[in-house]
Amino acid sequence: MRSNKINNIDLFTSSANDKFTKHIKTQSKQALEIINNKINWTKLLRPLEETIKKTKQNNSPAGRRTFDLLVIVKCFILQSIYNLSDPRLEEEIADRRSFQIFLGLNSSDSIPDETTICRYRELFATLELDKKLFYEFNKQLTELKLIVGKGTIVDATIKQAHAKPNSNRDNDADFTIKRGKTYYGYKGHIAIDEDSQVIKSVEFTKASIHDSNAFDQLVDYSEQAIFADKAYANKTRRNKLEAIGIFDGILAKGYRNKPLSKSEKKVNKLLSTIRNKVERPFAYMKQVLQYQQCSYYDIGRNRFEFIMCAFVYNIRRLITLST
Repeated sequence: MRSNKINNIDLFTSSANDKFTKHIKTQSKQALEIINNKINWTKLLRPLEETIKKTKQNNSPAGRRTFDLLVIVKCFILQSIYNLSDPRLEEEIADRRSFQIFLGLNSSDSIPDETTICRYRELFATLELDKKLFYEFNKQLTELKLIVGKGTIVDATIKQAHAKPNSNRDNDADFTIKRGKTYYGYKGHIAIDEDSQVIKSVEFTKASIHDSNAFDQLVDYSEQAIFADKAYANKTRRNKLEAIGIFDGILAKGYRNKPLSKSEKKVNKLLSTIRNKVERPFAYMKQVLQYQQCSYYDIGRNRFEFIMCAFVYNIRRLITLST
């Protein structure tokens, strides 16, 4: 039977880890140290543990070995930050001291293998623990006053499916057309705080769902202002914002028999300087996290992947805004 324990007692004791912490200051290790210290892990994970306990699914979906939920969530964070497959994540944990310290593993500990990671991902997707994890972390950001709630910016991005069209491997993905080009996959929807650019809320849908259909799930209508591109413009929504007293920062939309006036174009240009901030999280996911397209063949696990990237982006914002 294969063993996935860290089998080097001389190198991987707590004492050795302490020395490693003191003498080797790599950028990667320092980032993981900051993440470890900035997050209240106990508070973050307690609601997830309670959900798993209530469903009585905490043993069977995760395989024979059971791991502390903290280790699993940190594995997901490492996977998102470094763009690692399940097999590669297992290898990197075995090889990289900084990963082992971040996970709190010593020489006598087993490391989660690729099957365990896969099964826990399925558990998170099925129970929507990814959403719970994201919003529990946002509660900490709110307590730190990093989510102010004065202004909200809404947008969506298309994520190409892992499966090819007509392959019958992904029954959840479907088609959409943007600027005359056809895409097959999903959409990730976000709302960010205008001031901090922290992602406040997330949704994940099939690609065919219009951007504006997720609007009500992304905003709570307690904001002072809401900004979005012209895809979200409609008379009913504008009337609702006006009635509540929320500033309407949705770009004006021209129609075939009613093009935009010069004043409307000018206002759109001014609003776009604010609205464009919402592109930064998507750029971070794509360029830094290398989240180019979906990795799985169903909406649940692909939603998990998108939300974990949003979670990591918010961790990045926490580090940036608090240092």
